[in-house]
Amino acid sequence: MADDEQKDDKTYSHSRLSCYEQCPRRYQYRYVDQVEVEEMQGIEAFTGTMVHLSLQHLHEEAAQGRVLTATELIVHFESLWKEHYDCACVKVVKRGTTCSDYRMGARVGLQAYYRRYQPFDDGEMVGMEHEVRFTVGKDHRFVGYIDMLRSMGDGAYEVHDFKTGRRLPTPGDLKADRQLALYDIGVRQNFPDAREVRLKWHYLAYDKELVSSRTPEELTSLEARVSKLIEKIESSSTFPCRSGPLCRWCEYSGICEK
Repeated sequence: MADDEQKDDKTYSHSRLSCYEQCPRRYQYRYVDQVEVEEMQGIEAFTGTMVHLSLQHLHEEAAQGRVLTATELIVHFESLWKEHYDCACVKVVKRGTTCSDYRMGARVGLQAYYRRYQPFDDGEMVGMEHEVRFTVGKDHRFVGYIDMLRSMGDGAYEVHDFKTGRRLPTPGDLKADRQLALYDIGVRQNFPDAREVRLKWHYLAYDKELVSSRTPEELTSLEARVSKLIEKIESSSTFPCRSGPLCRWCEYSGICEK
């Protein structure tokens, strides 16, 4: 799922950096002023959460030696959806779509995932929603939560990220992905035996697994860019509003002048 939304002004995350890049004013409301608002969750985020929780249940059961059936997985998903869905708090922005469309799409994606990876015994699971705390640059503290971290033996680790969106990235997009590259740094700092870290994205809507990796030079370059961005944030005295399509999903739209 998404990175931890830390409000500690000394701890950063990928989502915190993305918030600033998308709109400095939203960053100010959330992390500087810490304005409390009642959040309206988008259907995309809600669906992603339900899918992640279902896959977490699937893999944790498999790690304990019990492989769910495909039917049990879907029943678990439907139970989660029924328990947590509230039409008053989940917002559908895209015209021509309904919550039911997203629910059915998620079911299809989970069934495809099940067929591809059953019996879920490749490597050893280190953790689901696995927390990693690490530093970037000289002393910038970071936290992140890896959807699934697996040890493949002989110092090889795999960082898995589950995606429920409808857009497939290009190879260039994968190489530019900052979130999993930061997790690569976190895994190497937390597991001294790590000699190789593979980054894997699972696009459930397309039944596709995409794989990438980072060289030591690429990780060093990433640390430099992230450190520069943090320094820019910490030296900022103003946080201008950057209006655009994402404003429709912003929890602060009711108080922002734009």
